[in-house]
Amino acid sequence: MRQIATAPHECEGNLIFTENGLSPYWILGRLLIQRFDGYSGEIETEVDGETWTINLKYQKSGIAPRLEDDVASSRLHEYRISGYGPGERKANFLIQPRFADMRHHETGERVSTPFDNIPEDEGINVRFAGSNLEPTEFRRLLPTFVQVLAQEGSLPINTDYFASRPHEMSNITTYERYVRLNRSWSSKVVGRAGIMQRLMHLCATEKGSKFEYRVDNEDIVGYNHRVRLPTPDARRLISGHQYGKQIKHYHPKYVREKDETDPLYHPKVGVLLKKKLNSNRSFRWEDHRKLRREIDETLINTLSWSNVPVKPDHTTYVPDDHFDAVAADDPVELFADPTPELETEQNTMILQTFVGLRESDERVLQTLVTDGGEVHPNELADKTGRSISTIYRTLDRLRGILRNDNASVSFASQKFEQDITAIVDQVEFGIENAADRVSNLYNLETKGASSNAWQKFCNKYGAALVEVAEGGETTLRIDMVLSKLKSSSNPRIQDVLEEAIRAWRAIGRDPLELREATVQWQTAPETWEYGKVNPTLR
Repeated sequence: MRQIATAPHECEGNLIFTENGLSPYWILGRLLIQRFDGYSGEIETEVDGETWTINLKYQKSGIAPRLEDDVASSRLHEYRISGYGPGERKANFLIQPRFADMRHHETGERVSTPFDNIPEDEGINVRFAGSNLEPTEFRRLLPTFVQVLAQEGSLPINTDYFASRPHEMSNITTYERYVRLNRSWSSKVVGRAGIMQRLMHLCATEKGSKFEYRVDNEDIVGYNHRVRLPTPDARRLISGHQYGKQIKHYHPKYVREKDETDPLYHPKVGVLLKKKLNSNRSFRWEDHRKLRREIDETLINTLSWSNVPVKPDHTTYVPDDHFDAVAADDPVELFADPTPELETEQNTMILQTFVGLRESDERVLQTLVTDGGEVHPNELADKTGRSISTIYRTLDRLRGILRNDNASVSFASQKFEQDITAIVDQVEFGIENAADRVSNLYNLETKGASSNAWQKFCNKYGAALVEVAEGGETTLRIDMVLSKLKSSSNPRIQDVLEEAIRAWRAIGRDPLELREATVQWQTAPETWEYGKVNPTLR
């Protein structure tokens, strides 16, 4: 399937070079001071048919020179190479000296760097940052810029400098990719029923999750919306994903109001990987292709879950200076929208909770509903008239529905808060009718949905327990084509019903209840067969 190709936006990180020690650092200092007198000025050059303007300057570091370093200053310099290409293409490189046992120039305290953990005694850290460039373009531009500056300053510099393979400790700290979406499709992403709203409603059910949805509609709906997905939530959306990330929908600082032919009239939709979203851990440079794959999978699937076409189409996507709205060379896998399954899981969790609700559980839920969220366990004890030990036992029973992070108790998702408020916040609410209220709210069969094992069976086979008429006997209806033959490619009815009995038993129910039920299943689309569960099993 042809898919829209994403474009790079932000990218930052560190390239570490050790093969030539500090020689590249010293020669850049000599070039800047002796040939450019401290600033190179703006130098125009052509790189692969594009015009770039570059410059070289210095700034003071916090690092003291070693005794053997031939410098007059009490602190070493750092050298900055800046490049500005067509449109908003930018590449900035900060060249920093690195060696073992570095010391602060004022305090003399040791300064920790990756060089404390690698065999090489000295080398160079290049902190790169820029926009609208692929990660590999930063690595290619750096030695090119150095040679342009060397030629301008008439000082030969070894072409191997900054051109070798970066050290394995090199990393990426920020990486974002985007598409530019026609404004007419924005509501699919940020509207009331958009994917961002659905994620906000359903996510953050994992312990330690810090899901956030930040909304800024100051100048236009969708001006700046950001969904922060911690790693557990990112993994729940797409199995196998390893990194926390941010999904973004945003316009430029000054929103274009009228000219629809201006690309900036239309918003960007992007996905950002960032060090601070991943327990402040950076990403390995050598994993940049893997990072791009995870970003693209999240971005393209987010659009797909929003019912936005993901094929390259200029009525859906708008080209700009850096985004071409063309087909991707390597399409990503499309996954089913996870939000319906997440909602079903949470419906089941709520019903499981209310089927076995205790009086202390009821009082805790009522207190949270009344107070609107985060409450300290001690405060819950005071307001419910229960001991703190009882409160902690209650929180343990309600784990999953409630979250207790740093002694702050709250609902684990917005859906839990809204739905439980609708159930609890009624005068006639009580333990005796709690499960029935949940059953009515979700249109679920109370006994059948009260366990995850049974719910998984029902989800797998499209099964449900129904009453064919008021007061009639219970029927297990299976909306899937099944067969009585082992040779068929369809599941065998006998095997499916054995699985049903196991799931029923797993939730603590008497298998006889299910064995005596009627079963209804499809032998072909729109063709049904009926029987008893127990005779069918034989």
